[in-house]
Amino acid sequence: MTDEQTTKTETKRDRVRRILIHPLTEWGFRKPGNVTEEKHGKFLVDLADGLAYLSDEQLERLREFLKTKGEGKDRRGWPRMATITPLAEAVAPRPLEEVPAIASWFGSARGPTALEEGTLVAEFQFLTALKRPPLHDGDWRRIRERAAEHDSNKRVREDRVRRGVADHDDRQWLAWYAKLEARAMALLPEQGKGAA
Repeated sequence: MTDEQTTKTETKRDRVRRILIHPLTEWGFRKPGNVTEEKHGKFLVDLADGLAYLSDEQLERLREFLKTKGEGKDRRGWPRMATITPLAEAVAPRPLEEVPAIASWFGSARGPTALEEGTLVAEFQFLTALKRPPLHDGDWRRIRERAAEHDSNKRVREDRVRRGVADHDDRQWLAWYAKLEARAMALLPEQGKGAA
């Protein structure tokens, strides 16, 4: 092995291969019989890219979950992406910023409207949890209720900070909220950010 090979930086894709794909292949997972080599190769690349957001520990946990999810008669075929993705989401939800179709929800007119209505953080939480936009009245009601809870919580806790009686929980909650709000604001179109 040359010095160049030993100093090569491991890519995110390589890390997923090392922690998840290679061990599962050694475990016995193989290309499903009804899939071409080319399609299976693309599947493994897409899998590595799609799971790169997980930490090493989370990839190890997912690997253990997947060991019993083989497909086919002998249960040794690689599971489909539709099987793997929900398990990965259960281990650690994919950051909303990495789901372009959903993140674009805030980049549209809806982002500035949510900011104006005071529901931005609650909508961000909804989209992060469900990976879909609100579809019906119950979804919107849930978002408005959560936004009202956040607003009340924020006002009370900020008041405690102003009066010098805030405790660790107050400061921790305000920091958590500020972080969520910053993530949601970063997805807004430029004119929406300026309106804040």
